[in-house]
Amino acid sequence: MIRFDCFELLAPLITDQIVVTSLSGQKIEWAHLSKHEGNLLVGTMGTALGVGMGLAVARPQRKVIVLESDGSVLLSLFNLPTLANLDLNNLIVFVFDNASYSGTRISEPTATAGKTDLAKMAQAAGIEDAVTVRDLQSFKQEMTTAMKENRLKFVVCKVEESSEHRRIPRTDMDPLENKYVFVRYLERTEGKRIVRSHN
Repeated sequence: MIRFDCFELLAPLITDQIVVTSLSGQKIEWAHLSKHEGNLLVGTMGTALGVGMGLAVARPQRKVIVLESDGSVLLSLFNLPTLANLDLNNLIVFVFDNASYSGTRISEPTATAGKTDLAKMAQAAGIEDAVTVRDLQSFKQEMTTAMKENRLKFVVCKVEESSEHRRIPRTDMDPLENKYVFVRYLERTEGKRIVRSHN
C-alpha cells in the first residue's frame, strides 16, 4: 500500500473537517492533493497528534483528522494515554507506518520494522478502536466508517517506503502563511475571533 494512494481516497471526502499533518513527505503529499483552508501543515516530528487533540477538545463539534507517521508517534508516545482518557469522539488518527525514518535521503528503520506494533500499543493505552490496515481496500473501509461515525478512531496504515513526495512540487505557502490561512478559516466558519490585529 502506498501512502499517496490513501491520500487520494481521503482528499475528496474533506469538506469542513480540520486536518493536521505530520512532517516531511506527508505534509508535501497532502498539500499537493488538498487545498482545503482547514489544513494545518504542522510538519514537525512528534507534534501533530498533540495539536490535533487540542483542536478536537477546543472544537468538539468539528471532525478533526490527524495524519501521523510511525516515527512521529514513537517520538511522542505520551500522547497515547492522553488520547485514550480524553476519548474524543470527533477525532480520527491515521498513522502511516512505513517502518522507517525516511523524511530525508537517509533511510533508517523505526521500531515498527521489528516487533513494535503501534495499534497494540494504542489499545494497551486504552484506545479501544485501534486497528491496523495493510491494503488499500481495508484502508478505504476503515476511512469510510471513521468519517461517518462519531467515535475516536486510531488507524495504523502499513505502507511501503516511498519517495513519491520527492517528485512533487512543494507548496509555495510557508508555515506562517499556512497558520494564518488556517486561523482565518476557523474564524470565518466558527464565527469567532481568534487573532486580533495589533495595528
